[in-house]
Amino acid sequence: MESKKNNFNIQQEILKYLSYWKWILLSVFMAIAISFFYLRYANDVYQTSAKIKILDNSNTAFKLPTDNISIFGNNEISKGNEIVIMKSSRIIGAVVDRLNLTTEIYSVGRIKSIEKWKNVPFSVIWAKENDSLSKKQILLQIVLTKSGYVIKGSGVEYKFGQTNFSAAIPFKIMLKNKELLNRTNGNEYQIALKTRKSVIQSISSTIVIDYVAKQSDILSLTLNGSNKEKISAIVNTLIDVFNQDGIQDRQLVSKKTIEFVDDRFNYLFRELDSIETSKANFKKEKGFSYIESDATVLMQNNNDSKAKVLFSNTQIVLAKLMMDALNKNKGLELLPSNIGIENGEVNGLVTNYNEQILKRNKQILAGGGESNPIVKETTSLALQIKNNLRASLIGYQNVLKFNEKESIRISGVEKENYSLVPFNEKGIHSIQRQQAIKESLYILLLQKREEAAINLAITNPSIKVVDFAIFSTSPIAPDRSLIFIAALLLGLLVPIGFIFVYYSLDTKINNKEDLELLLPGVPVIAEIPFIETENKTIRFLDRSILSESFRILRNNLNYINPKTDRGSIIFVTSTIKGEGKTFVSLNLAITLSTLGKKVILIGADLRNPQLHRKLDLERPNLKGITNYLYDTSIKIDDIKASHLPDTNINFDIIFSGNIPPNPAELLSNGRFELLLNEIKNDYDYIIVDTAPTLLVADTTLITHLADTVLYVTRANFTEKKLLKFISNLKTLNTIKNMGIILNNVGQNKGYGYGYSYNYGYGYGYDNDPIVNTSLQYKIKKWFRSVLKSS
Repeated sequence: MESKKNNFNIQQEILKYLSYWKWILLSVFMAIAISFFYLRYANDVYQTSAKIKILDNSNTAFKLPTDNISIFGNNEISKGNEIVIMKSSRIIGAVVDRLNLTTEIYSVGRIKSIEKWKNVPFSVIWAKENDSLSKKQILLQIVLTKSGYVIKGSGVEYKFGQTNFSAAIPFKIMLKNKELLNRTNGNEYQIALKTRKSVIQSISSTIVIDYVAKQSDILSLTLNGSNKEKISAIVNTLIDVFNQDGIQDRQLVSKKTIEFVDDRFNYLFRELDSIETSKANFKKEKGFSYIESDATVLMQNNNDSKAKVLFSNTQIVLAKLMMDALNKNKGLELLPSNIGIENGEVNGLVTNYNEQILKRNKQILAGGGESNPIVKETTSLALQIKNNLRASLIGYQNVLKFNEKESIRISGVEKENYSLVPFNEKGIHSIQRQQAIKESLYILLLQKREEAAINLAITNPSIKVVDFAIFSTSPIAPDRSLIFIAALLLGLLVPIGFIFVYYSLDTKINNKEDLELLLPGVPVIAEIPFIETENKTIRFLDRSILSESFRILRNNLNYINPKTDRGSIIFVTSTIKGEGKTFVSLNLAITLSTLGKKVILIGADLRNPQLHRKLDLERPNLKGITNYLYDTSIKIDDIKASHLPDTNINFDIIFSGNIPPNPAELLSNGRFELLLNEIKNDYDYIIVDTAPTLLVADTTLITHLADTVLYVTRANFTEKKLLKFISNLKTLNTIKNMGIILNNVGQNKGYGYGYSYNYGYGYGYDNDPIVNTSLQYKIKKWFRSVLKSS
């Protein structure tokens, strides 16, 4: 890769393409001409643009004041969704239907047709329903008359307003503007009915909707078309349809809300009535009216029952103590009083008894004895009261025991009733909770119904129009400057591209640089120019370019050919047939002989000898190497030709002779080496024209005899892959002195130069012009000067 990069010659590359300047210039001219005619008859494309702001109506709806959380959530507007909705088939389909975009009218010109919108004297009405027309399409061409129209090609005139049933789709044309008809009478128009789906898809794919900037609510709607008024009408109508669609959606939501709330009212009314009935039945069943007050009463009754049981227990104990005290009192002694017995009769008897005892004791102290009638009477009364007290205590104890039992029973009942209070409270709370939920929902739905009714009456618009559709005054397409520039570039790139592909696919050797790149170890000692004439043999003291190239070969040969005391043996060979080894061998011999050197040319290509043809000689009359190799009686003088008639040859030649069946065996039998050794002392240069090395092994058998091997390659003929064979041959056969000759240089002028420039310029050779005045030469010269200065 590095080697290729270093050997790249930009001057040569440019000159290679410049050699085709005529074709490139023709291509550019044709491209510009085509662009001119295209722009002359192409329809202009205009652009219209409008701007709208998407309004967020989620927070603008009327709402009644409330602290409750709304069950209708508000979501932020998704900007991407709005664009998708605007480009949907439903919205664009409404625009198509409103503007009747499925029908297109064109004014037919000589070369192009122009679509009409408002400025047309008639309108088309199809005699079918829109649903049946949605998938139909038709193309008609009419010519207007003073009173109607004629379908082109039919010759039948139809009046305005008359239905044409002869067409595939019946229609009629209505006159709109009679004054405009007078100006367009005789004009030809084209009426196209397109399918609704195709028109919708066309608008959806061409309209561009996007936000003017990030974090913006303003949308830009852009549409391109050939008719300015039509595309502006489409954009404005699209804005209106989208706005109305949003309004209808919100109105529909409000209507559905009202219907839903009305339906829920009936359901909630039945639910609330059922809950009230359940609440009344529950209270009736449980026997309470108000849970808090009833619970208080039950608690008080329970406490009273417990107090009564405690009171009865206490009184029983106190009565028992009194009875014990009474039983222990064998005589007439005082009894305890006010010990807590809550019985007036017992307390009264105790008090009377103690009073009689105190009275008796006073009587005795006053001097009356127990036998004293007054004392006896008092004692008898005290005993009677004591007996009554005992009977009262027994009766009071019985009453207390009964009351205790009854109080315990009542307390148990009250306790059970009080224990049911939490469960009753839970039941009533559950009913009340359901009632509260239904009542709050009823109130909320009533509020939402009012909100929906108000919003239905005051629905806000979906959008705010910032700018209505504004079309460009000048067309945006076709871009004339861009098309001309593209045509110029295309005119240049197409031929250059073909040239590039041609050379990229070229596998031939074309110049010296190819050889130096692929055979870096072998010098290129000469470049032989392409000669258009049939006679390619140089003359003695010739001043042609061909002669000069061989003089350069002769001089460069001295640098690789070793100096010897005897004659130098130079083999001239090639890889395959047709590369020009015989042509080089002959002209090299002529060039060397002009220096006064003794030269002999040997034709050693025994299989396909060509040397006699170069000299226009008949081969059957010539003896040569073949005869010498197989016949030991033949001497060198017998096969050597000197000073051939009708030629300017002043050196000796040994032709190949008859074509043998076994040339390889003849060349390797030792006679050829003997031949070379014998003539070495007689000649300065021995030039041997050998067979191609790739096709046969003849040359490889004798290359060790050569002092120098000249390998001939041919420009635009020798395959690059064959050069690897030359490199291998040099290595395997240990050829010490090898030089490459590039023949036929300049035949393909695309590779940047011809020999008329490289060798002929300024030397005044016979075949070269002294001054080249062609345009191609001047262009190349200018490019060379630019490249050298840079």
